[in-house]
Amino acid sequence: MVRLFTRLFRLSILFPFSASFLMLTPQSSLAGAERWNQFSVCITEMARYGVSEENASIACSNALIPKELSQCVSMIGRATQRTPIEGNQSLQACYQVRRPIDLGNCVADIYNALPNLTAVETSESDLNEADNEVTYNQQNLSKLLESCRLSLRPGFYSECVIATALEVPDTKATEAMDTCLAAQDFPRDLFPEYTQEY
Repeated sequence: MVRLFTRLFRLSILFPFSASFLMLTPQSSLAGAERWNQFSVCITEMARYGVSEENASIACSNALIPKELSQCVSMIGRATQRTPIEGNQSLQACYQVRRPIDLGNCVADIYNALPNLTAVETSESDLNEADNEVTYNQQNLSKLLESCRLSLRPGFYSECVIATALEVPDTKATEAMDTCLAAQDFPRDLFPEYTQEY
């Protein structure tokens, strides 16, 4: 009986300590979670690539998976550092697709595989060379972002664009984008009698 009493006494001394210890741990972890949850990550990550905090907070609050949205923007931002795509433009494209990470991969893969995408062509316009370069780069990068967004299967689309641009002689990157995007609708040039039923 004395032994039982001694054991209970020892447990009663230890129990308040362990209970208070257990109660402190969740509170401290919750405090950290409030400061750094997935919405915080989303807003902070997009702000690094030129998206205003207000636009980022609206987009992140409406996103089904906020961290995927911000990951899409950051993937595009990291991949296009040489000739950057504007952050708000990336956000708009990433926000409009079901699978933003696939979009980010599509843009990054094509941009990295085709360095001539942002090469400057000779132009006969009255603009000076610097203006030509900026205009040409912006047009091509906008086309890249938009074509990956419009693609039904961005992973296959990027492979098609890269292969077409590299394997078909004298094919520009922008022409490869048009070819592969059109090919996702049934190739009527190859099968002119095909009629799609709706």
